[in-house]
Amino acid sequence: MLRVLFHEPRRIDSGLLLEAGNAVRTFIEHLESKEHNRAASDYSKYHRQAIWSKGFIDALDELEQSKYCCERYAEHIHKAFLEDMNPQEMEAYRLFVYFFKNAFIRLFSILDKLGTFMNDLFELKTEVLKSRYSYFTVLRRMHEKKIHGALEVQLYNLKMDYKSPLDRLRNQRNMEIHYINAEMLDDLMQKEPFPGDRIHVENVKSNVADLQQGFEMVCRTLSIAFSYITASIAKG
Repeated sequence: MLRVLFHEPRRIDSGLLLEAGNAVRTFIEHLESKEHNRAASDYSKYHRQAIWSKGFIDALDELEQSKYCCERYAEHIHKAFLEDMNPQEMEAYRLFVYFFKNAFIRLFSILDKLGTFMNDLFELKTEVLKSRYSYFTVLRRMHEKKIHGALEVQLYNLKMDYKSPLDRLRNQRNMEIHYINAEMLDDLMQKEPFPGDRIHVENVKSNVADLQQGFEMVCRTLSIAFSYITASIAKG
């Protein structure tokens, strides 16, 4: 959809994006096939899970589009200081920042939705410990309760593989929508200029690289989670 901004044709899914989408779609197909062969109570449960799962496909599409726009606008940013930019580069930079923020917010939104989904599916009752919890809290809960250990180990290892870029993106997400603690404030003070100083722009290349890593992590996470869940349902 957003590729129209660059006068380009619609995206054709491939690679990790296609794999993740197919994993979710296969799970939905399994659910929909079971809806016709179950009691009314089970029908309602599977129908709810299918609707829930379809949201992951839309969310992943929105994340990819935001990431793509972020990358394309980043190509037009060459100056290190805002004052050195001409109007066209300034506009590209502002659009880059917009889509970068949009992308990392959507990235963690997908993970947290997956955490809520697994918490419900596996009846982990994470909300008993913490009313507002994240995907990472759910992973810890799975580990503590020794529930679906094979899945938990895969997801934990994936999380650790991408720990550094995820930590940087999560810190930016927290500064954007949550709160500022002492560490975040110190980080902001290093970025924000004193009155009269020139404004140094974001590290565009580093942010784009982190976002790409985060996108890969989300795709792999969805592929692993939904492939495992589909196999579990097939056995059941």
